[in-house]
Amino acid sequence: QLTADLDLAFFVLYSSAAGVLGSAGQANYAAANAFLDALATHRHTTGLPATSLAWGPWADSGMLQNLDAADLARMRRGGIPPLAPDEGLALFDAGVVSGVPAVAPVRLNLAAFRKAPAVPALLRGLIRTPSRRTAQTGTGHTSALAQRLLTLPTPERTRLLLDTVRAEIAAVLGHDTPDTIPAERAFTELGFDSLTAVELRNHLNTVTGLRLPATLVFDHPNPTLLAHHIETELLPTDTTNP
Repeated sequence: QLTADLDLAFFVLYSSAAGVLGSAGQANYAAANAFLDALATHRHTTGLPATSLAWGPWADSGMLQNLDAADLARMRRGGIPPLAPDEGLALFDAGVVSGVPAVAPVRLNLAAFRKAPAVPALLRGLIRTPSRRTAQTGTGHTSALAQRLLTLPTPERTRLLLDTVRAEIAAVLGHDTPDTIPAERAFTELGFDSLTAVELRNHLNTVTGLRLPATLVFDHPNPTLLAHHIETELLPTDTTNP
């Protein structure tokens, strides 16, 4: 409103890729930035200058300065590495002269997206991944993991499930090996928060074929208890005659 009558050459808004791709635990932040993109689009339709730049993270500056090593590792695994300052400046120039009211200057690591449990809907036309069966609650569906478990005696079955859970925990926390994950250590002591809890749930959904709740690590607060829960979800009560 304050600038509507001014003869502006540029009207540039700093938005965020969170409003385009989504960002775990940042729904309010994503919505606020989506509003900036919409404002730029509205101005553009009325003939006013407008560019909204939905930035990905910048290296050594901005919000990244408030993130710890685990957060940075999670971001890189998520397929969005930070922009170097010279890349960001070049993308600023390209975005402002593009004539498009809302653009997303973001670096994408496509290889990381292909390994992720789920590709953002917006990128599914760009990134090809192996087709996966829709996750089920366990009824009427036997995953490859469940089929393997049915062939094992109880001690080996328990060991395989615990090893699987610990491997996924290590991947989520950025550990090189699951050997660093104590089986009886509480998830809160391992460093889990609400975001890593959801990430682990997503990994385990992919591995097991189940549809597990987001509260998984709070309901079953250490790797051993979680492995036992997954066993009860994956296998029928009576496995004497599979």
